[in-house]
Amino acid sequence: MTSAATGGAEPASLPVREIAVALILDGDRVVVARRAAAQHLGGHDEFPGGHREPGESLEQCCVREAREETGLEVRIVGRVATAEHVDARRRLAVHFFECACTGSREISAAAQAGRGARWIERARLAELDFPPANAAVVRALIARRASP
Repeated sequence: MTSAATGGAEPASLPVREIAVALILDGDRVVVARRAAAQHLGGHDEFPGGHREPGESLEQCCVREAREETGLEVRIVGRVATAEHVDARRRLAVHFFECACTGSREISAAAQAGRGARWIERARLAELDFPPANAAVVRALIARRASP
């Protein structure tokens, strides 16, 4: 799945930033948060995730970002999709991983207060405002049946 919105720059000349995103699932629920107003795409809803650090695998990045942004310890269940997005400033490769909690399912108070991190029923994802690179994954999560 790909999405592109170029603003005059040649996509091949732009640096690629890799992002790992944690789709933390628990039955019919998934963790979402809200981007800060001052951030790029501020005010949009999002799944926990962020830029890969040098020397870090995408899986390590995903687990680290989930912990930092929610306080949850997770394990990777599998890779779901990769979405490419190009705008005037950069090329993004957004790697989505399905994750499961390995311990408590309680989101940290700091994540709840600071980023509005919360569990939400997957069926309600359509009510939220996600960035364009998330569209196909959101549709797939809504359509998916809960695991036992």
